[in-house]
Amino acid sequence: MELQGTRFGTLEFNESEIIWLNEGLLGFPLSKRFLLFPYGEDSSFFWLQSVDEPEIAFIVINPFDFFSDLEFAIQDADSESIGLTRGEDVEIFSLVTIPEGRPEEMRTNLAGPVVVNVINRQGRQILLKEYSPRQPLIPESLRQSFREENEKAIRSRNQMRAAAGV
Repeated sequence: MELQGTRFGTLEFNESEIIWLNEGLLGFPLSKRFLLFPYGEDSSFFWLQSVDEPEIAFIVINPFDFFSDLEFAIQDADSESIGLTRGEDVEIFSLVTIPEGRPEEMRTNLAGPVVVNVINRQGRQILLKEYSPRQPLIPESLRQSFREENEKAIRSRNQMRAAAGV
């Protein structure tokens, strides 16, 4: 199969790679079929690309890669809705927001993770009241150094452009 997207151009995939979110995501009820692929080589970030609306793609993470003490309790109704019977058959992702020009303030929605049954590729966004929908990914103690590195990279890029006459 082939998807002509606005962000990645033409994506080729097999139907078996599709993740089905029959209820869509909050705010995106028309997008029910998604592809998941790495943001880059050796990256902890992934793209969740809508097949139904090719202009829609989300950056997602496995939240356990960032929060080692995290515990999710998936309700029986949610498990049943995606045919989940064993804990080892689940993958959990959370959507990431990166404020423009302020990557050090990136955050993830732990209150609305996407739960996927890896056996049948059925998924669902669940709601967890005990977690934040705006959980920072970079600890406060590291944000200033991250901000300084980002500003340094921007200055360097602008100097190279000025030197090239761009």
